[in-house]
Amino acid sequence: MDDDRAQVLDRLRRAGQGRHALLVGAAIGTGMAARAAARGGADFLLALAAGRYRSMGTSSIATMLALDDANALVARFAGSEIVGAVDVPVFFGATAWGLPDGEMEPFMAELRDAGFAGVANFPTAAHVDGRMGDALERTGLGFAREVRMLAAARAAGLATIGYFRRKPEALALAGVPVDVYCFNVGWNAGGAVGVPSLESVLQAGNRARALVKAIRTVHPGALCVMEGGPITTPQDMHDACREARADGYIGGSTIDRLPSESSIEEMTAAFKLVSTLQQRIDRLERGVDRDGHRLGLLGRTEEMVEARRRLVRFAAGTGPVRIAGPAGTGRSLAAGLLHARGPCRDRPPVVVDARRLDGTWLFGAEPGDGTARRRIGWIEAASGTTLVLDHADGLDPDLQADLATYLETGGFRRRGGRETLRSTAAIVVIETGDGLVPDLASRIGRRTVRLPALRERLDDIPLLVEHFARALRPAGGPVRLSPAALRRLVAHDWPGNLHELRSVIEQALAQSGEVIEAAALPELDGAPAGKAPEEGERDWILDGLRRHRFRRSETARFLGISRKTLYNKMRYYGLSE
Repeated sequence: MDDDRAQVLDRLRRAGQGRHALLVGAAIGTGMAARAAARGGADFLLALAAGRYRSMGTSSIATMLALDDANALVARFAGSEIVGAVDVPVFFGATAWGLPDGEMEPFMAELRDAGFAGVANFPTAAHVDGRMGDALERTGLGFAREVRMLAAARAAGLATIGYFRRKPEALALAGVPVDVYCFNVGWNAGGAVGVPSLESVLQAGNRARALVKAIRTVHPGALCVMEGGPITTPQDMHDACREARADGYIGGSTIDRLPSESSIEEMTAAFKLVSTLQQRIDRLERGVDRDGHRLGLLGRTEEMVEARRRLVRFAAGTGPVRIAGPAGTGRSLAAGLLHARGPCRDRPPVVVDARRLDGTWLFGAEPGDGTARRRIGWIEAASGTTLVLDHADGLDPDLQADLATYLETGGFRRRGGRETLRSTAAIVVIETGDGLVPDLASRIGRRTVRLPALRERLDDIPLLVEHFARALRPAGGPVRLSPAALRRLVAHDWPGNLHELRSVIEQALAQSGEVIEAAALPELDGAPAGKAPEEGERDWILDGLRRHRFRRSETARFLGISRKTLYNKMRYYGLSE
């Protein structure tokens, strides 16, 4: 394509605009991968020798060896397979090692005329450190040569992507300056030929954060992206970029090698044995966070899925949030998750029991208003972080109205004071259900996360039991409920909700192995083990049938009776679909 440098940069900046938008570049080595990445929404492509080597079945690290003329290799496949075949900017991955200073300018003119939008310094001497790296610099074959190459590309009107690994390299690139700074964490982990990473995704993001800050100190607003290392999934990318405050990500192995390895292997196995494919599909489905394990708020029921969805959505903003539900349903956990995923997560939250607050503690007070000296209130003290008001429905109605005014205006006054102060505290209120005054409830609006009582999501009990058992007995294996034990648990009303269930399972584990039997459970409202609920045998059986959509085998296991006995009782009570 014929984008000049200014058009390319404008296109990239527009692609990265928006509160949650991230630039995504694809570093590839074949026309098929280039077209697929462009269809998938890649904002730009990098044609790299490393990508070509990956398509041959080896690791990206092979690009550091003298296996071929890297520039000639990229020119052959990119010119014939990629440039002109996609509608996104294509960057040429150039090596400076075989490019004398006198040839840089004409080489860049050739790339521009061939339709490349820009140049990236890859393979790069940044991957060579220690004595060998020092030797390359002394002989003129090191990173300084790459900086000169990128300067020549910029002078030719090409956009530039500068790869680096250390702060001196980043600052050297800033002297050009390049248009996009790419922190290469290291060779990609994962797959058959990946290089294991010695750091976690968040550690990589934290290391990148300092480098991004150094670059933006020199060039405010500079586009900074990440690549490689432990980042192998889209979630890894999101977590790393958020930690680093980076504008996006360049995927190499993660976009071509890892998907190709896994998909080709799985499809071949599927054709070989259909049952093998079904097993793989089952494993993939189990890997989806349908149960809430990743977030930490467990439940498969529609109410819990909706609560998690709303929690994640509200955490991305700064507005007030209400967490409503009976005690023991995980309200404090939800408040902690809101803070941990929100913009104030770098500071610890402030958690206050609202039942014990008066106006001087919430908004502060000047001397003479019931206090001997000035008092800083919680609203002011929590500026810059999250203020969690537990039991907010126990707050005095007048204070709730004052809190609603603060949420509307962002300003407040200390008791006895005249000056209007401001605070950036993010407010999370926890209450039982509908105990807020209308002004406060209206100000929070629909930003409510409702957590259902356990009796309203009895289908989640097996999942919760497994979770509590793992937490209470981490050295043990998986624990499950016998049908009779499950029948007793779902018949209970659970006034204490999750806290009560955890206590019951803790007592039962003391007498259980891999299976919790009904006899191991403590008394639940005096209901003895193995008995049907109080509503009568017909209603008990009908409830079991409805829970399992009249599938008799599953219902019989759930009720703890034989399938024949269930069939006879259904005939006796006249029960059918």
